[in-house]
Amino acid sequence: MKNELLKPNVKRIITIVVILALTGLMAFKLYINKTAINIKAGETPAEVDFIPVKVAAVELKKKSSVISFTGYFVARKEVLLTAEAQGSLIQLNIKEGQKVRRGQVIARIDPTAIQSNLSTAHASLNKAIKDKERYERLAAAGAISQKQYEDIALTVDNARANLTGIQQQMKYTIIRSPLSGTVSEVKVERGSFATVGSKIGTVVDVSKLKMVIQLPEADVIKIKEGQAVQIRTEIYPDHVFNGNISLIGVQADEGRKYNVEVEMPNNGDYPLKAGMFGSVLLEAQVKDNGEKLFIPRKAITGSIKDAWVFVLNKDSTVSIRMIDVLNVSGDEVIVLKGIQAGEKVVISGQINLQEGKKVRVIR
Repeated sequence: MKNELLKPNVKRIITIVVILALTGLMAFKLYINKTAINIKAGETPAEVDFIPVKVAAVELKKKSSVISFTGYFVARKEVLLTAEAQGSLIQLNIKEGQKVRRGQVIARIDPTAIQSNLSTAHASLNKAIKDKERYERLAAAGAISQKQYEDIALTVDNARANLTGIQQQMKYTIIRSPLSGTVSEVKVERGSFATVGSKIGTVVDVSKLKMVIQLPEADVIKIKEGQAVQIRTEIYPDHVFNGNISLIGVQADEGRKYNVEVEMPNNGDYPLKAGMFGSVLLEAQVKDNGEKLFIPRKAITGSIKDAWVFVLNKDSTVSIRMIDVLNVSGDEVIVLKGIQAGEKVVISGQINLQEGKKVRVIR
């Protein structure tokens, strides 16, 4: 009986021991895993210590005297056609895209009202001349004063001037093109009423084009009027156009840039249109073209006035170096002091760098 009572207790104890053993084993296993995770978390991969960067060598070379700027083409001449007389347009001889010659009749204004005024002016002049002749005989006979004769003579001069003005108005009823070119737009239609100053259309001369570019003050002093330049365009990438600087602006715009115009012919096998874009290659007139230290512009951290760079050391670390630079056109700047030829500067990856940081140079 006693043994039978002990059997359940033994089973219960064994169960408890097994549970405690399993619990301990699981706790030990979790401890081992946590320790391994902590060890791995504390480890830093070797490559994290080296920040990947790109570098470029500081070069001692002569500064290129060729500078390039992008501009756009405009017509060498553009004339607005306007009416100089009033009346209905009884003739309109132009349409957009049409070529016209200088002096060609492009429109006519109804001259009826002016012709009526012209007839009246002729009659007035004839009457004034006859009155003058009669008064001249009276003055010779002493029948009128000299003042009366002079007044009549003045009437003749006024009538003649009035006639001349009306005759000029008659000429204005015929509108002619002031230059040879192409009609770029027509503002009116036949039968519409024109007043003095009304816009009829526009004629442009594209036999020669002007390319307009904007140069900063540092470059505008390096060029001169009449200087030969080369021009390239995207539509004719294998062809080089030749032109000459025809105008250099005397006043800068709000961006401290000066307008420069380059004139070039446009009547060959590579026709261009106003509004197209191109690049002008200019030979800068520089006094000092000796060797200078150059670095890529993208190596600079900070501003041009307060420039600094990361310099690569022999132990693969980087150092911060303050430098003085001269801003030039293009992708490079001239270093005046703070660095030497042959040293290497970081041109990519600076955002993650600091003094003494190790780097790995990549291509």
